[in-house]
Formats: sequence, C-alpha cells, structure tokens
Amino acid sequence: MRNRTNYRDKMAEILAFAGVCVLIGCMGGQGATDGGSGENPGYRDDVFVGDDSTTGTIELEVENSSIAVGDTSGFFVRVMNSRSEPVTHINVACDSEAGVAIVEPQTGYELTGSTGVMSGVIGCERPGSFQLVCRLTVGANRRKFVGVRCTGDIPSGFQGFPGAAGGGLGGGVQNNDDGDVRIVEAGFVDDGTISSAETLRSSSIDVSQISDCDGNATTVDVEPFFDTYVTLKVENNLAQQVRFQYLQYSVDDVDGQGTEFTSKRLGLTREANSSLVAGGGGSTFITVPIFKAYGGGKFVGDPLGAGLQITNRSLQTVSFKLVGETAAGDLVEATARATASFGDFNRCS
Repeated sequence: MRNRTNYRDKMAEILAFAGVCVLIGCMGGQGATDGGSGENPGYRDDVFVGDDSTTGTIELEVENSSIAVGDTSGFFVRVMNSRSEPVTHINVACDSEAGVAIVEPQTGYELTGSTGVMSGVIGCERPGSFQLVCRLTVGANRRKFVGVRCTGDIPSGFQGFPGAAGGGLGGGVQNNDDGDVRIVEAGFVDDGTISSAETLRSSSIDVSQISDCDGNATTVDVEPFFDTYVTLKVENNLAQQVRFQYLQYSVDDVDGQGTEFTSKRLGLTREANSSLVAGGGGSTFITVPIFKAYGGGKFVGDPLGAGLQITNRSLQTVSFKLVGETAAGDLVEATARATASFGDFNRCS
C-alpha cells in the first residue's frame, strides 16, 4: 500500500482552487467497515432543504475519486453560511457504502476548523463503485454525496483498514460472482438530460412537484419534473459478446413504513438501451426509466396500475439486476446497488 500524503498540510492549497466539487450527503455516526454504523448523538434525518441561500452550503472534494484497492485519498468538507463565510467548530459527520473505509477521522465525525473545513482520509477495501456521504449534524440538515471508484484487485495479505469508520450505507456496486460481466458504475438521471446520461448523474431524486414556482396567482409556473432513469455502465470480459434482455430493480422502503417493491422485468430495446456488449473488455451504458413522474408525484411501477407512490423521504439504496445471454446462449447476470437522497428538492429555475 502506498504511503499516505499528509492531507491536512495541503488544506490551504486545496481551498485556493476556485471550484470546489459539490457532491455529498451526510449521515451521522460512527460506522464500522463490516457495514454497521453507530449513531452520532447530534445526527438528524428528518428534513431536506432545497434552497442553499437559506442556511448556507456544505461542499465536498475528494482528492482522487478513482483509487486503487489498498490505497487512500484525502477528502475535505467545507461549510459556509448564507453570506459565503466559513462556519467554524460545527460538527460534520460522514458515512460510506461498504468498500470505502473512513480512515480519518476514525469516529466518522469531526469539527470544522478556523477556515470552516473538516478534512479526512478514505481508503478502498475492495473493487467497485461506492458513495461517500457527509452532513451537518446540527440544525441545518445539509448533506452532500460523492462517488468513489475503487480499482484493481485486492492486494495479497491486505486486511482492510482496521478501526476505520464507514460502511453504514450498505452495498454499493456489486459484481456478479464470476466477475466476467459486471456493472462498474451505477447512477441516476433525474433532470431530463437522458442524452447525457453517460456523464451526468444525480445524487438526489425529487419525489414531488411544486405547482407554482413563483407564487404568482396570475401565472402557472410549475417546477420542472421528470421521470427518473438509472444508468449502468456494463463491462464484458468474456470472449463472446453479451446481449442483455431485461432489468429488474427493487426498493426496500417505498413509503417509510417498510413496504418493499420489486419491479417487473423491464425489457431492453436494442437501439435505445445499447444492450449489446462486445467481448474482450467491451463496455456500454444501459439507461432505463425506473420511477415515473405522474400527477405531481413520483412512482415505482405503473402509477395507473400496481405502482406505488414514493413517499419515503430519506437516503435510500436501490438494487438492480441485469439479465442476458452470450452468443452461445449461456445465461449472464450482473447486479449493482446505487444510493441517492429521495426528497422534496426545489428545481424551479
């Protein structure tokens, strides 16, 4: 494993950059790399706020978003008030999907310093694509997400990062058993930009539409509101090409009362879904609509049939299964999980 850079000494240099990557959500608490997550006493998870002007912002930068298994990278969380001034000595709590360990701080949470920044270190424990999520623990209920890709094989004798936090968000992208055909990236598109699904991903899913954005009773100015798509990047290391035939997805808690939902088999058309993947390391993006915007709400399944409206406003992980066959007719299956915030997000222009 490579030597770890002293990221705290580089804090001033990082903050000098004009653009700080904004991507992360936060959950409280100290986690363990076995998938458990202890609870920070200051943690709250009951309110989503869509307007950064009211309570300021929380921003996240991961120094390296693609990390070899066994290696580490620094990350920085910056907290600003509504006047763009640094907020000092406020608690920031972070968690991750199993596969990414929070090496520092080992508690999973820490106070910001005099520049409004909390810094830490994450490490990759196994290959895949995962989410890191951080949030303020007091009052403002602000959260941000960032994606981390862990590459390569697990080094011989590598035992992870003992004592590290993280792992409380569950799975992350998980490959099929033989590893020959696998989903290497998974994410959501929730803003109608389907043509750019390969590069634009959303960490938030809006589940209700604002009926009047400007509040002017003389005009009708509804919030932009779209179907939610999933985009999966599939890699085929078999010698033969593979054609995927259908996708299924499942959500553990649609309504906040523990109601599970598993979709029917969603067929993949050859033209729209790029379901054919060349052999010998070929890859493609498969994009499929999964949540339907209807009547100002968001639904799993058919809103006019057996579908259910999504009323659980929380951090949720959605599971996916792709099924297809090789040119010789052998069955191929790949699975993945992706995490996002489901809530009431203000997307009025």
